[in-house]
Amino acid sequence: MKHNKYRFGCFSILFGYFYGLLYLGYILFISIAHSSYSYISVPAILIPFILFLLTIFIIRKRVDIKNDRKAKQNLNFIIIMGTIPFIVCTVMLGINEYKTNFTTKKWVGSMSERVYIVDDLLSTYNLKGMTKSEVITLLGPPTDTEYFKNEKNIVYYLGDERGIISIDSEWLVIDFDKHEKVTDYVVRTD
Repeated sequence: MKHNKYRFGCFSILFGYFYGLLYLGYILFISIAHSSYSYISVPAILIPFILFLLTIFIIRKRVDIKNDRKAKQNLNFIIIMGTIPFIVCTVMLGINEYKTNFTTKKWVGSMSERVYIVDDLLSTYNLKGMTKSEVITLLGPPTDTEYFKNEKNIVYYLGDERGIISIDSEWLVIDFDKHEKVTDYVVRTD
């Protein structure tokens, strides 16, 4: 019985370190990449948590802790501590999901956060064919800049370049034809 408890303790410690490092990596990735709910992010944080719960279930069945109050308390503590990183990651994904949804109010109100909103904008709205006045109604006044500017386009500042090292800025450049209808748009870095 003591041998089982010793193996239980060693396995718990190793599993805990691996599990903690994995979720620490997830937390860093979510904050750096500004990741939100997707077909990749949800299973990535859910599968280790399910494996954690299965491991705890197996440990609980294999190790006799029925009469050991301290072992039960330790196992409950492990379950609580193992659930916290999963909850943190889920909440972070939810916050990023909210921040990345395009609304005109968010777009106009936070110029430096546009870099995270632009993908939702471009997937939700088909800018091609819109008039210049429709674009300005949707996105507000363009940024007063000389970057990428010419007489047939308008430019919107999006914020610092996405990625770990943000050296440049990102810009949304929208081109118009002679009838002031959108012909093309592109996200560019300076």
